[in-house]
Amino acid sequence: MAARSDGVDSRRTDTRDRTLGIALELFARHGYTATSLREIAEQLGVTKAALYFHFRTKEEILTAILRGYLDGIAELADEADAKRPLSDDGRAELIRRFAAHQQQWGIDLILVVRQNYTEIQSLPIGAEVKEVMRSLVTALAPAGATPEQRLRVRTALATFQIAAVTALQDQEGDGADLHRAALTLSLEILAGERD
Repeated sequence: MAARSDGVDSRRTDTRDRTLGIALELFARHGYTATSLREIAEQLGVTKAALYFHFRTKEEILTAILRGYLDGIAELADEADAKRPLSDDGRAELIRRFAAHQQQWGIDLILVVRQNYTEIQSLPIGAEVKEVMRSLVTALAPAGATPEQRLRVRTALATFQIAAVTALQDQEGDGADLHRAALTLSLEILAGERD
């Protein structure tokens, strides 16, 4: 993490960031419901009381994880929206940037969302998850998109989640190879609408 010059104690932000990373891993491995604050604190090497300094509940932790992920997606969608309508090259670039964002967050986030979809939808941030993804679809879809074109965009985006789960289930090959294959396939799906 970069040095902070705004007077914020970097130890506080480091502990917060470490908490989110450990919680994401535990939520992916054991599930959101089955993971306790005590387990997160133990993995972090702090007391539960020290963890409360940063997060009072698991919901706050999950919301903070999703917030970090969504902020990146929202930024991509906002930048693309400012350039609408996107050219084919612009749409391909947006898919590449989305792919990089997905790769940065890794499979743990995908697993947490898939395994805990119902819980996430019941959180206040659940509606925002839908809205941010909808804005990304809108940014990628051509102006006046048909239902088929919007479905093509959603399928192109879902390719990355499918690749991550495939890598986990098959445990064969390189996850990076699957990610590259997903990017290639996603671009082909998106471009296929011109056929």
